[in-house]
Amino acid sequence: MANETSSSLDTGKKKKSGLKYVIYILIVLVATGVSLVTSLWGDNFNQVINAFRGADWRWFLLMLGLVALSYVLEALVILVFCRLYTRQYKFHQGLATSLIGQFYSNVTPGASGGQAMQVYTLKSQGIQVSNAASIMVMSFILYQSSLILFDIVAFIFEWNTVLSINVNIDQLNWHLPLWPLIVIGFLLNLSVIFLLITMSYSHRFHNFILHHVIGFLGKIRILKNPDGVRESLRVQVENFKIELKRLASNIPVLIVQVVFYLMILFVRFSVPYFSAYAVHATGPIFDEGYSFVNMLHVCFRTSFHQMVTGLIPLPGSAGVSELFYSYLFADWFGGIGVLNSSQILWRTATFHVVLLVTGFVSAFYRSRPKESIHYANRKTFVTLQLETFDERKRSADTLFETRQLSRKDIQRRMMEPNRFNSNPYGEDSTEPMRVERVKPSKPVKPPKPKKPKKGKKEKEASWEVWDI
Repeated sequence: MANETSSSLDTGKKKKSGLKYVIYILIVLVATGVSLVTSLWGDNFNQVINAFRGADWRWFLLMLGLVALSYVLEALVILVFCRLYTRQYKFHQGLATSLIGQFYSNVTPGASGGQAMQVYTLKSQGIQVSNAASIMVMSFILYQSSLILFDIVAFIFEWNTVLSINVNIDQLNWHLPLWPLIVIGFLLNLSVIFLLITMSYSHRFHNFILHHVIGFLGKIRILKNPDGVRESLRVQVENFKIELKRLASNIPVLIVQVVFYLMILFVRFSVPYFSAYAVHATGPIFDEGYSFVNMLHVCFRTSFHQMVTGLIPLPGSAGVSELFYSYLFADWFGGIGVLNSSQILWRTATFHVVLLVTGFVSAFYRSRPKESIHYANRKTFVTLQLETFDERKRSADTLFETRQLSRKDIQRRMMEPNRFNSNPYGEDSTEPMRVERVKPSKPVKPPKPKKPKKGKKEKEASWEVWDI
């Protein structure tokens, strides 16, 4: 009876979770449809159709190639991390893990389901759950750090652009600046790493956030479950410390992965530049032909797009992403027809095609996660980190201590004098070293055995036996 009750409860949870995913996908479809209708409304339809008729589809194919390249690079990131634990991991497994994670990130609010599903995928590929959780936490640390670095460079070169971006509402004659949202989005990205680092190495700040800040937010009803938030944050801080120590134990891998992530960001952020070329955009950065510098300007603007869309936790940022794209490039991509057509091409290449491909891989990949955990979210990932905490901490401490011991041993050996090349006259002496030659001695012949004398008998040996 109890087994039947538990099985019915599990079935009910699966149905409820499955319904959530259906709702998320419907939200994506509806928001995409609304944005598409808005882009084609009225006279925009004819302008967009004319832009598509004269489009150069070779640029669109290049866009698809760049998107594919970004996932190849992401697969290399996963491959490098997995090779730290096993030599049997293959590139195609890393690519499948990357695509599955992207699908669940696209269909969950705030991309909350991607990491957990990647952990389960790695487990089905033969990676231990504790190692898979470590890989995902290290990936998050390096991705977030690379994103902050890219955003800082974007602010340095495009601050005037940030100040000039406005939301124009002609009916009300309003011109609302978007720089506050961009700055808030950047601070949100920065605060994640800053909070984790500060809480990891400052005991007072750690207690202040867990007890006072979260408690205050719970009292004013901003946080519904302050105890759960407190536990989740504590787990993430402790895991951050563990994986940061693991990364510090292998600096070459850290550098390689940061380079990969910067390349991923650059490739993905450059796609709008080529979408504008596909529909023959005109403007100050397109009239002079292809320019790497102008492409960098577009990449920096696209990084601002990521900052704003990250503030709104809709699945796949559907609707918001298209809307902010129009405000971001309105002064660069020419008329409304070219702007909307480039936006449709960009969104198709970076989201809709990706959603179809990743959904196909998630449904048919042989090492995909099992049905019982198909509906994971951020809470699931926190639970995985908590369950594997002890094992990962022990392995990270051992790795770090081994690395430190190796370095100290190398330094000690380098400081030791070389006994075989030391000069008795001093290191600065020009006198040659004297080598004494030892004359080899003649081999000694063994003595000949004496013959017994005639007439005498040998005495028999007597043995005394001691009783103990």
